[in-house]
Amino acid sequence: MIKFNIGHYTEFKLPKNLDIPEKLKETLQAVWDRQYRDLYERGGKSDVEEAFAEVMTAFGMPNDPISHQRYVYMAYGIALATKPTIKHYFPEEHKADIVEGIVSCWLKNSCEIPETWADTLFPNINKIGKYQATDEAYNIFYGLLQTLNTKTAYNAILDILYDAITGDAISGFAAAQRDMFNWWLIEVIPAAYCLKLPSTLYSGKWEFPPLSQCA
Repeated sequence: MIKFNIGHYTEFKLPKNLDIPEKLKETLQAVWDRQYRDLYERGGKSDVEEAFAEVMTAFGMPNDPISHQRYVYMAYGIALATKPTIKHYFPEEHKADIVEGIVSCWLKNSCEIPETWADTLFPNINKIGKYQATDEAYNIFYGLLQTLNTKTAYNAILDILYDAITGDAISGFAAAQRDMFNWWLIEVIPAAYCLKLPSTLYSGKWEFPPLSQCA
């Protein structure tokens, strides 16, 4: 089992109070034990996007109401971790708050959400803005709304994971990417499977050394 020298998630330890299927545990452990070239790991040969797909297959497709809710909880937990990035650059902007309200209503009351909401709220989602970090953060909130639709939930999750873990939406430290991946594996996934938000939201304020100093 691989252990890491830097980061907040250095050992493969799943929450004891959250019960997930054995097959999912085995997949998480197998994915944990690889090194990824996409995450700036020296000697990394694995493709992180393939790992995303492998894990989500073990997690289960959103084909029934409970499985669908699990997708939304996963997307919601990741989106909440990106919210400080948006608030840092655009403190007066409230689209993230609006999305939170919509998603909270959907989870609590099964509110019907029009499929056009994502495009209505984010009409310029494909245009490049002033900051890459906020572009990616807005993409994640846009994707969160798309997870409310079973037809788009799977692809939306894959897009969210790519922006969150390989991009700057949560943290601008390149050396944090592997740690964010680990957070997703051992915090976000077990919580989402149990229809919960992660107990800890990843913080972009956590400091990391430059990649050149990382073994």
